[in-house]
Amino acid sequence: MQGGGVFTKIKSLLGGAVDDTLVDTIIDMVESQLLLRLNMEEVPYELQYIVVNVAVARYNQIGDEGKSSMTVEGESAAWLTDLFAPYEKDIKLFLDRKNQTVSGGSIRFL
Repeated sequence: MQGGGVFTKIKSLLGGAVDDTLVDTIIDMVESQLLLRLNMEEVPYELQYIVVNVAVARYNQIGDEGKSSMTVEGESAAWLTDLFAPYEKDIKLFLDRKNQTVSGGSIRFL
């Protein structure tokens, strides 16, 4: 999803020199996970921010896969095991609204 600004936003948030191939791979993985949750073929514009935020979080975990926390010289860090957890309410709200739109219409026969 390099088009649409997701790639550019991620690179901007990460700053500095980042591996473009790695960023693309992470975007593909994050999109696949989100699309599975949405049961859709394309990430809607309204939810692209989730791809950006989760991809940045995932990028920042490179090298620390499988860890939930660590402490080095008095500095500690903790990671979410499910990076989508903070966005579950937004995903549910989107799906609820989508279902209302689909089922909220009416058909009249004349």
